[in-house]
Amino acid sequence: MRLSANTIAALLFAVLILRLLDLYMKLMYHAGAAMEGIRKRNKLGDGCYHVFLDVGSNIGIHGRFLYEPDLYPDSTSSVAQFALEFGYPRDNSLFCVFAFEPNPKFSKRHRDLERAYDAMGWRYKFIMAGASNADGNLTFFHSHLVDSEMENGFSALTSKTLYGTDATSRTVRIVRLASWIRNEIEDRVIPAQYSNEVSKPKVVMKLDIEGLEFKVIPDLLTTGVLCKNIDLMMGEFHYAPGNHNYYPINLTSDGRHILHNRNEGKSLSEQMLRLLDISEHCMTNIRLNDDESYPTDPHDLPPLNISVPVR
Repeated sequence: MRLSANTIAALLFAVLILRLLDLYMKLMYHAGAAMEGIRKRNKLGDGCYHVFLDVGSNIGIHGRFLYEPDLYPDSTSSVAQFALEFGYPRDNSLFCVFAFEPNPKFSKRHRDLERAYDAMGWRYKFIMAGASNADGNLTFFHSHLVDSEMENGFSALTSKTLYGTDATSRTVRIVRLASWIRNEIEDRVIPAQYSNEVSKPKVVMKLDIEGLEFKVIPDLLTTGVLCKNIDLMMGEFHYAPGNHNYYPINLTSDGRHILHNRNEGKSLSEQMLRLLDISEHCMTNIRLNDDESYPTDPHDLPPLNISVPVR
């Protein structure tokens, strides 16, 4: 049977369309894979087996507790807690530390830690920002210790009423911690060479943010970020007798919810902990400890020109 010229042309056109469609589907597949690769490479947590989030890191001593525990035998809790979670001795190349600290006074210290640990092959990332329940800027106040080696009073919830007339203010960047964890840590890429590790990947967070935990933790809970991503949260709630000057704490931008005093702060803390305790679907462990055994660092950083084998 002879085909007409029009029929042949139609068949050739159909074949061309099918080939173009096949080519289009292949291009879309590879483009999707490429975009997925770009998305994954953009996560700061990619390549990290274990993650330690040091939120409110001050001078970064907890990062040293993790990487160099033998230097700090007088640690009251954190060195021992790291040993329970990650074992001891441990391979430091499995870890990434992300240190959040808004106080510009300590930025050089953290940059020095980044360089020193990078020379050792250990990942340490300084994020010069405070943690809150929204992205933006916030006014923090320095204590009268601003010019000393130790300053534990850099907070957005206190002012000259606590720090005295010589207190100074500073506007700093804040990040919504729940969003940051979701964007940078959740579903991070774990390299194939770690597939034989006995312990599962973990995320441990230390939270010491001078009263802002009353904003951050509810946000972590209601977004599901805490229970999905954090294996252990260490830290403190600021409702002790010495914290009375943190109050009142405005929990919402419209002023509808206020913690008027530390008793209300304690009550909210207990309610949040109870919610975590009764949930059968939240595996996050909580350790209320405030390890301030080393307010200053007695040890030099590892020298940049010397590296040692990772244990």
